[in-house]
Amino acid sequence: MEKTNSADYRAKKITQTGFVGIATNVLLVIGKAIVGFIAGSVSVILDAFNNLTDAISSIITIIGIKLAKRKPTAKHPYGFGRVEYFSAIIIAAIILGTGITSMVESIQKIITPTETSFTVVSAVIIGVAIVAKIILGLYTRAMGKKYNSDSLVASGVDAIMDSIVSAATLGGIIANLIWNVNIDGWIGAIISIMIIKAGLEMLLESISDILGARPEAEITKAIKADVCSIEGVDGAYDLILHNYGPDRAIGSVHVEISSNLNAEQIHSMTMRIQNLIMEKYHVVMTVGIYAVDAKEGKNYEIIRNIVKGFDGALGCHGFFINHEEKFLSFDVLVDFTVKDKPLFIKEITEKVLVEFPRYRIYINLDQNYSD
Repeated sequence: MEKTNSADYRAKKITQTGFVGIATNVLLVIGKAIVGFIAGSVSVILDAFNNLTDAISSIITIIGIKLAKRKPTAKHPYGFGRVEYFSAIIIAAIILGTGITSMVESIQKIITPTETSFTVVSAVIIGVAIVAKIILGLYTRAMGKKYNSDSLVASGVDAIMDSIVSAATLGGIIANLIWNVNIDGWIGAIISIMIIKAGLEMLLESISDILGARPEAEITKAIKADVCSIEGVDGAYDLILHNYGPDRAIGSVHVEISSNLNAEQIHSMTMRIQNLIMEKYHVVMTVGIYAVDAKEGKNYEIIRNIVKGFDGALGCHGFFINHEEKFLSFDVLVDFTVKDKPLFIKEITEKVLVEFPRYRIYINLDQNYSD
């Protein structure tokens, strides 16, 4: 039986959704183009052209998922999952180009308007198209969220936006039928602005994914909670996720454990963590260890209280102290408001030395990469 969380099943469902989008949009293009050319309406023709770009977007999504499924190679050992982000960028570029072109056409229509001739049948066809686009948009967006596909989510949002665009077109048709008012060029301009806005938003989101956007807090918190559910883990810190596509990632996490555990117990624990995170989140996880002596709980609490007094400090962990060698170290998690890190470390060190005089202090600053 095919697993619904497998990469192959995901690719299959995304491809199927893409074909549904292509078929629906081709039918809409035909219907709207006929209405637009018969009526001589730039807004309806632009609406049809917008649906054509949606069909092209679905084709690009299918090609993108096929390329993203390619197996890793020696040159690209992390696979080709990020191709999906480039697919979304191409779709956004097409939408932007469509919006700019339609804006030029609409301005020309405003400056030199031409006669339009609509019928009730035209209004009905556009009305049916609006309903079809809403259904397609909701379906595509839901499938995109379910299977973690930025391209599908983008296509779904774009389809919902198109239904609003078509509603504006329908408003122009109704105005022409009832009051014989020609606002075709103005409707086209409004449509163009909405298309350009949607294209820019999609482009910026896709670029953000490629640059390395912060993982969703819901996911990182869930991963940490699952790590802490493993017997022997007293805390999970320093979670980092490197995204190599919507369904694959490599990560690392540090866990606090009792210093009384032996090597065999630690090895067994880290294997359970890795297996759980891989099975549940499809993340290849490397596990680092902070061994904390339970007898040093009081000293650990002293350090925690000191760190709490500094703005920008989100917490501390990885506490280690050696009384014989007079050595003390710990990590401090900081947010992005901390600009002068050497000064920040110096000020904390001075506070710690008040409580632990003559100790060598080592403080490592961890950036807040997750939640």
